[in-house]
Amino acid sequence: MLIHNEILSRLKSRDKDVIELIYKCLFPSIKNWISLNSGTLEDAEDVFHDSLLCIITKLDSETVQLTCDFSTYFISICRKKWLQTLYKRRKMAMLANDSFQTDLSDMYELAETEEVEAEKYYAFIEALNGLDPKSHAVMEASLNGKSNDKIAAEMGFINSQAVADKKKNCKKKLIRILAANQKV
Repeated sequence: MLIHNEILSRLKSRDKDVIELIYKCLFPSIKNWISLNSGTLEDAEDVFHDSLLCIITKLDSETVQLTCDFSTYFISICRKKWLQTLYKRRKMAMLANDSFQTDLSDMYELAETEEVEAEKYYAFIEALNGLDPKSHAVMEASLNGKSNDKIAAEMGFINSQAVADKKKNCKKKLIRILAANQKV
Protein backbone atom coordinates (compact mmCIF):
# COMPACT_ATOMS: atom_id res chain seq x y z
CA MET A 1 0.00 0.00 0.00
CA LEU A 2 1.05 3.62 -0.42
CA ILE A 3 2.79 5.55 2.32
CA HIS A 4 0.34 7.50 4.46
CA ASN A 5 1.46 10.99 3.35
CA GLU A 6 0.85 10.06 -0.27
CA ILE A 7 -2.56 8.63 0.58
CA LEU A 8 -3.52 11.85 2.37
CA SER A 9 -2.42 14.08 -0.49
CA ARG A 10 -4.24 11.93 -3.06
CA LEU A 11 -7.36 11.87 -0.88
CA LYS A 12 -7.24 15.65 -0.64
CA SER A 13 -7.26 15.83 -4.44
CA ARG A 14 -10.15 13.30 -4.53
CA ASP A 15 -8.12 10.69 -6.44
CA LYS A 16 -10.59 7.93 -7.32
CA ASP A 17 -7.86 5.27 -7.54
CA VAL A 18 -6.69 5.84 -3.95
CA ILE A 19 -10.29 5.76 -2.70
CA GLU A 20 -10.80 2.41 -4.47
CA LEU A 21 -7.51 1.15 -3.03
CA ILE A 22 -8.58 2.13 0.50
CA TYR A 23 -11.93 0.43 -0.03
CA LYS A 24 -10.30 -2.73 -1.39
CA CYS A 25 -7.74 -2.96 1.42
CA LEU A 26 -9.69 -1.76 4.46
CA PHE A 27 -13.39 -2.35 3.88
CA PRO A 28 -13.24 -6.13 4.52
CA SER A 29 -11.79 -5.63 8.00
CA ILE A 30 -14.25 -2.80 8.78
CA LYS A 31 -17.17 -4.93 7.58
CA ASN A 32 -15.98 -7.91 9.65
CA TRP A 33 -15.51 -5.83 12.81
CA ILE A 34 -18.91 -4.14 12.50
CA SER A 35 -20.69 -7.44 11.80
CA LEU A 36 -19.05 -8.93 14.90
CA ASN A 37 -20.38 -5.95 16.86
CA SER A 38 -24.10 -6.12 16.00
CA GLY A 39 -23.91 -4.43 12.61
CA THR A 40 -24.99 -5.17 9.06
CA LEU A 41 -23.36 -4.77 5.65
CA GLU A 42 -25.26 -1.49 5.22
CA ASP A 43 -23.99 -0.28 8.59
CA ALA A 44 -20.43 -1.09 7.55
CA GLU A 45 -20.84 0.77 4.25
CA ASP A 46 -22.30 3.82 6.03
CA VAL A 47 -19.52 3.90 8.61
CA PHE A 48 -16.85 3.43 5.94
CA HIS A 49 -18.21 6.27 3.80
CA ASP A 50 -18.77 8.57 6.79
CA SER A 51 -15.20 7.97 7.97
CA LEU A 52 -13.78 8.63 4.52
CA LEU A 53 -15.77 11.88 4.28
CA CYS A 54 -14.60 12.85 7.75
CA ILE A 55 -10.95 12.47 6.70
CA ILE A 56 -11.45 14.34 3.42
CA THR A 57 -13.26 17.18 5.22
CA LYS A 58 -10.48 17.38 7.77
CA LEU A 59 -7.87 17.44 4.99
CA ASP A 60 -9.70 20.36 3.35
CA SER A 61 -9.76 22.43 6.53
CA GLU A 62 -6.36 21.72 8.07
CA THR A 63 -3.05 19.98 7.71
CA VAL A 64 -3.15 16.41 8.96
CA GLN A 65 0.03 14.82 10.28
CA LEU A 66 -0.25 11.12 10.99
CA THR A 67 1.87 9.55 13.69
CA CYS A 68 0.68 6.06 12.72
CA ASP A 69 -0.08 4.06 9.61
CA PHE A 70 -3.03 5.32 7.53
CA SER A 71 -4.88 2.03 7.96
CA THR A 72 -4.62 2.30 11.75
CA TYR A 73 -5.89 5.88 11.60
CA PHE A 74 -8.77 5.01 9.30
CA ILE A 75 -9.84 1.92 11.22
CA SER A 76 -9.82 3.85 14.50
CA ILE A 77 -12.12 6.49 12.99
CA CYS A 78 -14.45 3.75 11.72
CA ARG A 79 -14.54 2.07 15.11
CA LYS A 80 -15.28 5.33 16.87
CA LYS A 81 -18.09 6.12 14.43
CA TRP A 82 -19.58 2.65 14.90
CA LEU A 83 -19.45 2.89 18.67
CA GLN A 84 -21.15 6.29 18.46
CA THR A 85 -23.84 4.74 16.26
CA LEU A 86 -24.39 1.91 18.74
CA TYR A 87 -24.61 4.40 21.60
CA LYS A 88 -27.21 6.47 19.75
CA ARG A 89 -29.24 3.36 18.91
CA ARG A 90 -29.13 2.19 22.52
CA LYS A 91 -30.13 5.63 23.76
CA MET A 92 -33.05 5.77 21.30
CA ALA A 93 -34.16 2.27 22.31
CA MET A 94 -34.15 3.31 25.96
CA LEU A 95 -36.21 6.41 25.19
CA ALA A 96 -38.69 4.38 23.16
CA ASN A 97 -38.98 1.76 25.89
CA ASP A 98 -42.07 2.13 28.08
CA SER A 99 -40.10 0.95 31.08
CA PHE A 100 -37.58 3.79 30.82
CA GLN A 101 -38.24 4.90 34.40
CA THR A 102 -37.70 1.36 35.64
CA ASP A 103 -34.46 1.13 33.64
CA LEU A 104 -33.35 4.45 35.07
CA SER A 105 -34.07 3.41 38.65
CA ASP A 106 -32.27 0.10 38.00
CA MET A 107 -29.26 2.06 36.74
CA TYR A 108 -29.24 4.22 39.89
CA GLU A 109 -29.51 1.13 42.08
CA LEU A 110 -26.65 -0.52 40.18
CA ALA A 111 -24.55 2.63 40.52
CA GLU A 112 -25.17 2.74 44.27
CA THR A 113 -24.23 -0.94 44.58
CA GLU A 114 -21.05 -0.38 42.60
CA GLU A 115 -20.21 2.64 44.75
CA VAL A 116 -20.61 0.57 47.93
CA GLU A 117 -18.46 -2.20 46.45
CA ALA A 118 -15.80 0.34 45.46
CA GLU A 119 -15.78 1.74 49.00
CA LYS A 120 -15.31 -1.78 50.41
CA TYR A 121 -12.52 -2.46 47.95
CA TYR A 122 -10.66 0.74 48.84
CA ALA A 123 -11.14 0.05 52.56
CA PHE A 124 -9.63 -3.41 52.05
CA ILE A 125 -6.67 -1.98 50.10
CA GLU A 126 -6.14 0.62 52.83
CA ALA A 127 -6.19 -2.13 55.48
CA LEU A 128 -3.84 -4.29 53.40
CA ASN A 129 -1.42 -1.37 53.16
CA GLY A 130 -1.61 -1.07 56.96
CA LEU A 131 0.00 -4.48 57.42
CA ASP A 132 3.72 -4.89 58.06
CA PRO A 133 5.76 -5.47 54.86
CA LYS A 134 6.12 -9.26 55.28
CA SER A 135 2.39 -9.73 56.00
CA HIS A 136 1.53 -7.48 53.07
CA ALA A 137 3.78 -9.50 50.75
CA VAL A 138 2.28 -12.81 51.91
CA MET A 139 -1.29 -11.59 51.43
CA GLU A 140 -0.53 -10.05 48.05
CA ALA A 141 1.12 -13.26 46.84
CA SER A 142 -1.86 -15.25 48.09
CA LEU A 143 -4.34 -12.89 46.41
CA ASN A 144 -2.38 -13.28 43.18
CA GLY A 145 -2.98 -17.03 43.32
CA LYS A 146 0.37 -18.29 44.53
CA SER A 147 0.29 -21.54 46.48
CA ASN A 148 1.49 -21.77 50.07
CA ASP A 149 4.41 -23.94 48.91
CA LYS A 150 5.52 -21.33 46.38
CA ILE A 151 5.16 -18.50 48.92
CA ALA A 152 7.20 -20.53 51.44
CA ALA A 153 9.97 -21.09 48.91
CA GLU A 154 10.06 -17.47 47.72
CA MET A 155 9.81 -15.79 51.14
CA GLY A 156 11.92 -18.10 53.30
CA PHE A 157 9.21 -19.78 55.38
CA ILE A 158 9.99 -23.21 56.84
CA ASN A 159 7.05 -24.87 55.09
CA SER A 160 3.59 -24.29 53.66
CA GLN A 161 1.97 -24.68 57.09
CA ALA A 162 3.98 -21.69 58.34
CA VAL A 163 2.59 -19.69 55.41
CA ALA A 164 -0.96 -20.84 56.22
CA ASP A 165 -0.49 -19.71 59.83
CA LYS A 166 0.90 -16.35 58.67
CA LYS A 167 -2.09 -15.86 56.33
CA LYS A 168 -4.49 -16.69 59.14
CA ASN A 169 -2.85 -14.09 61.39
CA CYS A 170 -2.85 -11.55 58.54
CA LYS A 171 -6.57 -12.07 57.97
CA LYS A 172 -7.23 -11.48 61.66
CA LYS A 173 -5.19 -8.24 61.48
CA LEU A 174 -7.12 -7.14 58.38
CA ILE A 175 -10.44 -7.75 60.13
CA ARG A 176 -9.28 -5.74 63.15
CA ILE A 177 -8.10 -2.86 60.96
CA LEU A 178 -11.35 -2.84 58.96
CA ALA A 179 -13.44 -2.99 62.13
CA ALA A 180 -11.44 -0.14 63.65
CA ASN A 181 -12.00 1.97 60.53
CA GLN A 182 -15.70 0.98 60.55
CA LYS A 183 -15.67 0.58 56.78
CA VAL A 184 -17.30 -2.82 56.63
